[in-house]
Amino acid sequence: MRKRAPLQAPSQTLRMKIRNKQKWQRSLSAIIDNQKWLAYLILAPVVILIFFMAYFPAIQSFRFSLMYYNTRLPERIHFVGLNNYIRILKDPLFLEALKRTAYFVVIAVGMILSISLVFSLVLNQNFKGRSILRALVILAWAIPPVVNGFMWKWLLSGDFGFLNGILYQFGLISSYKPWLKDPFMALNWATLTFVWRFTPFVTILLLGALQSIPLELYDSAKVDGAGARSCWWHITLPLLRPMLTIALIIIMIFSFTVFDEIYTLTGLDPATKTLMMYGYELAFEKGRFGIGSALAYVIGIFMFLITYFYIKSIYREVKY
Repeated sequence: MRKRAPLQAPSQTLRMKIRNKQKWQRSLSAIIDNQKWLAYLILAPVVILIFFMAYFPAIQSFRFSLMYYNTRLPERIHFVGLNNYIRILKDPLFLEALKRTAYFVVIAVGMILSISLVFSLVLNQNFKGRSILRALVILAWAIPPVVNGFMWKWLLSGDFGFLNGILYQFGLISSYKPWLKDPFMALNWATLTFVWRFTPFVTILLLGALQSIPLELYDSAKVDGAGARSCWWHITLPLLRPMLTIALIIIMIFSFTVFDEIYTLTGLDPATKTLMMYGYELAFEKGRFGIGSALAYVIGIFMFLITYFYIKSIYREVKY
């Protein structure tokens, strides 16, 4: 019989590999056992992704805002400090866009809150078909903003628009009207387009707040002789106020930064050129990334202030 060769001792290199592998395994086990480091390990990919998708472009945009950066004149790119911010604040077109944005926000906030409050009060009542109506209310919110803009553009078309067709059939107009050609009407139609899409979302928010109010409060008030008006002023409205505040700030944020609906409805028409539209025109239509980035940060400051009040309103407690 053949004799077996004696087992050879592992070489120095192999022993080092085994030792390093065991050391790595112990380190990994220690990280897994330590909940703090395990949380860091799980969050690391997400944090890295968010940094490169959000914060890195924001940092680059801030760098551009401090430079004269025109893609059509690459040889003239240079550092200008805060000059872009000073120029944008003195720009008459910026002031005009700010006025249009303020008008858009005020009208949108007032209409959405008013309509949503009425809808939510109606949907909070018991009647046949309430569940179906609640489901139908949210449909407008489910429509993408771009689709919503094109839909309203078709409705308001001066050549074949649905609105013109209805009014003409009923004899309310003698000829088709170009609704989006009039500057004042174009801005109002753009506002209505946003209101139509955003109202269902706020309606659901307010409806949820209404349903969270204990019914015992109304029963106790009725026992004390309170009527519907007293219940509204002393129970419903005070307990609904926190959600109204949150809804108000959400509407302000979205209406201040609306872009898709306006762009698909009227394009870069001066009549509907809000701050977001003006920033897009500066950066992507004219290639002036420096001053366009400065305008983006000015808008960001407005959004920061609105968000600050939004966060404060969230943590406001309501006592029954």
